[in-house]
Amino acid sequence: MTRTIETTSSSLDLREAVPLRRRLLISAQVWGNRHATSIAALVPLLALVGAVHAIGMSTFPGYVDDPGTYLSQAWSLRYEGELSPYSYFYDHAPGGWIQIAGWAALTDGFDRYDSAIAFGNECMLIAKVIGAGLLYVLGRRLGFGRVAASVAVLLFGLSPLAVVYGRWTFLDNLVTPWLLLAFVLAYSPRRSIAAGIGAALAFAMAALAKETTLLLLPAFGWALLQNLDRRNRAQVLVTSAFAGVLLMAMYPLFALFKGELFEGPGHNSLLGTARWQLADRAASGSVLERGSATYQQLQNWLQYDHWLLLLGLAAIPVALLVRRLRPAALALAIGWLVLVRGGYVPFMHVINLLPWSALLIAGAGSALAGTSGLVPTGWLRQRAGQGFGYGFRITTAALLLIGLAGVATVSWTPELRRMMTVSEEQPLRSATKWVGRNVPRDKTVVVHDSIWTDLVQYYDFDPKPVIVYKLDTDPAVQRSVKRVDYLVLPDWYYRTADAEEKYPTLMEARKHAVPVASFGTGDDRVQVYRVSEHWELP
Repeated sequence: MTRTIETTSSSLDLREAVPLRRRLLISAQVWGNRHATSIAALVPLLALVGAVHAIGMSTFPGYVDDPGTYLSQAWSLRYEGELSPYSYFYDHAPGGWIQIAGWAALTDGFDRYDSAIAFGNECMLIAKVIGAGLLYVLGRRLGFGRVAASVAVLLFGLSPLAVVYGRWTFLDNLVTPWLLLAFVLAYSPRRSIAAGIGAALAFAMAALAKETTLLLLPAFGWALLQNLDRRNRAQVLVTSAFAGVLLMAMYPLFALFKGELFEGPGHNSLLGTARWQLADRAASGSVLERGSATYQQLQNWLQYDHWLLLLGLAAIPVALLVRRLRPAALALAIGWLVLVRGGYVPFMHVINLLPWSALLIAGAGSALAGTSGLVPTGWLRQRAGQGFGYGFRITTAALLLIGLAGVATVSWTPELRRMMTVSEEQPLRSATKWVGRNVPRDKTVVVHDSIWTDLVQYYDFDPKPVIVYKLDTDPAVQRSVKRVDYLVLPDWYYRTADAEEKYPTLMEARKHAVPVASFGTGDDRVQVYRVSEHWELP
């Protein structure tokens, strides 16, 4: 006993004698030596994923709704200290654009580019590379071999579907790294209280970036429970739950502080918007209903790449036979069930399916081939014991790798080449430059959300432009806007089936306007309209 105390005391004295910086360097060196092979494999993978994502991202894909809204909110937070340039109505938790605003403040992000969308592209590139790295780590912690973990990264990083949706500035792309980090920490080999708290905080950050992350709480909880140590199970559960709930509580507490938690006359409310999101918003229909909006959206996703989604779906039953893969299988199953239930489904929902599809495809293939530490259960384990010998495993692994190479060569390469070589400037970008050169700064311009920040940040319009959907929905805008001078929108806005109902002021203004400039062709064509000076807002 005396010797043990003396030894412990000596080791403590030795640690105190070694400077902290030296200890950190030694720890980093030991960690690097231990993981040298994985680092050597991962760095080229991340470089490839980053290059494919970055090359051509300024010209493809085209501008869509939502990215401009999040960037305008990040700009407002960065320069005005407000969560939105308009009345914040709790459509989403603000964690996503708070991160964008924070990065902008640290790096002068909005000043380094001549377009807010370009800065958004940078943020999405960072999120993609971090997400790919965490996916590799998660695969390794689930028992994947390095080859299988690398396959998961390649599927996630090189699928044309993942590239196109990963380039758009969507909150879901900011959710992905936090969610993967939560699972990585949940499967920490140390099984410590700190890892559990970190996992819960990461999940809370994902939920604060987009509240729909809460749908995956059962999968995350299952993963955490799978990896608990009996000796500290109660402490990990209590402390991690408390930390996660405390962080997520900041959002409703913020609303409560502003007097906007509950519904009431004359103000927005968190619960009122939640009720609208859950009950009153128009449903997209079920993916099982041919002709529904959700079914059509699935077809649009499959046009870019059908391999990743459908193989991921097919991998769910196999993954359920592997204990370590079951939480990930549940996460992907929940994502697909959202498509089936018949409620509202945003078209960027596919982003939530991509990392889990890649992980399950690689994991299921690895389990079938028997080339990793993944242990199947039930019938699959029995078959493995009876006849899945070395030759079978090698053959299966080789076929999987050849299949991946074939998919990448035949299906993905032409689509990726197109995405990386588009050189035409986006019509809305061209229209922005024209407006900046030709429209007086004191005119009121109604615009697509993607160009709002550009006209404010780079062209100093005052009064600020009006994002089109705020024209008829925000009481503050209706009180402050006295007239409309120009319209800068894609043609499809005017052709929407319910355009007269959704944008009544816009449609009326267009009847009293003449086109003065045009950019692009088809539904993506952007026309700049000058509204008659004699027309007045109704």
